[in-house]
Amino acid sequence: MRKILIALLVSAILFSSCNKVAKEKTILVVLAHPDDEDAMGPLLVKYGKLGKVYLIIATDGRLGIKPGYPTGDSLVSIRQNESQCRCKKMGIEPPIFLGFPDGFDTRNGVGAYMDQSMQLKEQLTQKIKDINPSLIITFGPDGDTGHSDHRMISNMTTEIILKEGWVEKFPLYYIGWTKKDDEKFKMIGGLNTVNKKYLNVAISYTQEEENIAMQAILCNKSQLTEKEMQEWIDVEQKDSSNTFHFRQLVIATGKKTEF
Repeated sequence: MRKILIALLVSAILFSSCNKVAKEKTILVVLAHPDDEDAMGPLLVKYGKLGKVYLIIATDGRLGIKPGYPTGDSLVSIRQNESQCRCKKMGIEPPIFLGFPDGFDTRNGVGAYMDQSMQLKEQLTQKIKDINPSLIITFGPDGDTGHSDHRMISNMTTEIILKEGWVEKFPLYYIGWTKKDDEKFKMIGGLNTVNKKYLNVAISYTQEEENIAMQAILCNKSQLTEKEMQEWIDVEQKDSSNTFHFRQLVIATGKKTEF
């Protein structure tokens, strides 16, 4: 009898362990600025409880100016601290800052831009290898709000996945906004949207997960006023759908000889 009880106990432990492993995921989120994570806060809270969530921030955010706050290196430090505050509140890994200049474009010359692009892709490629995620999330080509840095990090991440042949190894998901989302966030200028028929992933989250994410937003004092933060919280509380939509990068296999 004692042997049977021990065997049953071992089986229960093994089942519980296997079930836990099946649920756990290592998710890598690749974004442009410190505070971009706010866009999908409840989702990060949800998966932070199920596994590990890593956040890579490509640029230093020094151009995110709000009256009353310093610019340059001082603002970089403030925004990094705020991002660390949010990640801690959301229960995910501390953010990884790549530290490239905010405003990732050719304003300092085409040569400088090309050099920075090469360095960013090299660093991001190595981080993906080191983290070895179950999946990757980033902005879509629409760039969320259309910000050029959002489009840049989407393009860079996609380029790496295609170059390295990682489409199957590291499934890539673009966050996608619907017309309803655009109406919801008119107070921040709206969002670029994707036709819903192309959004092939819908992930729900609980009210508790949303509440935690809304508390994390309060860390973002350098970019949002108290009024703006409260407006965001109020808008989210009025929306009971509690669902994020994504579009997975899928590449057709096989060869065609005509378009």
